[in-house]
Amino acid sequence: MRRAQARDIDEIVTILQTAKGYLKEQGIDQWQADYPNKESVQADLDAHRGFVLMVDEDVAGYAAAFEGEDPLYTAITEGAWVHSGHEHDYASLHRVAMSDKFRGQRLSARFMTSLISYFYAQGARDFRIDTHPGNLPMQKVIANNGFEKRGVVHMEEADHISTARWAYQLIIKD
Repeated sequence: MRRAQARDIDEIVTILQTAKGYLKEQGIDQWQADYPNKESVQADLDAHRGFVLMVDEDVAGYAAAFEGEDPLYTAITEGAWVHSGHEHDYASLHRVAMSDKFRGQRLSARFMTSLISYFYAQGARDFRIDTHPGNLPMQKVIANNGFEKRGVVHMEEADHISTARWAYQLIIKD
C-alpha cells in the first residue's frame, strides 16, 4: 500500500468505473451517478487522502482515508457512535474499491487492514466506514476487520439525493 499519486489517476478511475458496474449488476444503487469520478479522486490526491493497493506494478485497489472529524459522519440515526474520549479524533475510510482483475482474491480485507495499521501507527484508535445496506461483500470485509454496525448515515450522491448507508466503527484500545 502507498499513497496514490497523479500517475495513478487513470487506473483509479477505471477501478471506480468497474466497481460502479459491479454494484449495478448486484442491483445496488450506490455510485450509480457521476460520483465518484476523476474530480473526486483528484480532490483526494490534493488533500493527501488517496491510497492505492499495489500488486507488483498494478494498482489493485483504491481508498480515500483521512483523520479528523468527517462531516459525513456527524449525523447518525438508528444508533450512535461509541465515543472513545476523542469525538473528533478518528480515521474515516471511503471509496474503497478493487480492480476487477483482482476480484475474488480477498485483497479488500488486506487493503483495509493495511489502512487501519497505517492510521493506527499515526495514533488513530477510532475508525469509521459506511456502506450500502445491499453491499454484502463490503459488509463482510468490514465485519471481518472487526468493525461493528453503529447506525445509519446519509450520503448525498446525484442531484443531492440522500441515500442511507450503514455506519460501522472499530475502536482499538491500547
